[in-house]
Amino acid sequence: MEDIFEVLPLERIAGVTVSVIYDAYSSAWQVLFLFIRKALQMGYFTVISNYSVPLKSLMHRFNSVGVNPHEALENDKLAIVDVFGSRYSPVREEIKNVFYLDKVDPETINPKIDRIYLGPLRDKLTGNAMRMIYTLDGASIMLGEEQTLKLLNQTIAHKSISFPESTLFLPLNADMVSKRFVAWISNLSDYVLLAKSWIREDHVKELLYFIKAPHPDFEPAVYSLRVSKGREKIMLKKLSAPELGSPAEEER
Repeated sequence: MEDIFEVLPLERIAGVTVSVIYDAYSSAWQVLFLFIRKALQMGYFTVISNYSVPLKSLMHRFNSVGVNPHEALENDKLAIVDVFGSRYSPVREEIKNVFYLDKVDPETINPKIDRIYLGPLRDKLTGNAMRMIYTLDGASIMLGEEQTLKLLNQTIAHKSISFPESTLFLPLNADMVSKRFVAWISNLSDYVLLAKSWIREDHVKELLYFIKAPHPDFEPAVYSLRVSKGREKIMLKKLSAPELGSPAEEER
């Protein structure tokens, strides 16, 4: 069994876009939180734009992989732009390095977030840094698919110049968006991990497909994915063709 960092070492993904695409019942959403945990341990600064859940729920997701988000925020290792709270909650918690927008609309959201990046966060983002849009499906529900794709294109183009060494993580629940949206995100990303899950009577089966990387020696691979206790959390086993299952098992 391997951990995710043996399959995709953190140091290989500086300055690129990494998407993790999964379905409604997959555990693969934890993969990106594990990357953030590793990044924080290695001294990277991380910024999350939260479109999907209340702030407290986001904190719980950090806790599930062994990260204390309050400590990371307080120690200037983490920042959160809480778009979800800005849009839906009249109560805004005063927490260091948690930022809100006065209004959320497609026409002004990118300039408002840019002002946070280029203002209070600029010096923190000049070194090794991670950025995550949590999640793309959350953004698409809030802003619409077409607007989300347009805004994402702008974000990638702008940040590739302003913060060229930072890595952008894109989690996406494919069950929440159109196939066209998924295809666009896959095309836009440098690395693509695709997770699929199957519910059985006595267990959940999950596979993780590593299907894209910008290296001439890259070969697509398939791994079984198992969630375990402890800090390793997600363990992977590389599969050969006979282990992948019958065509009937692939049906959803």
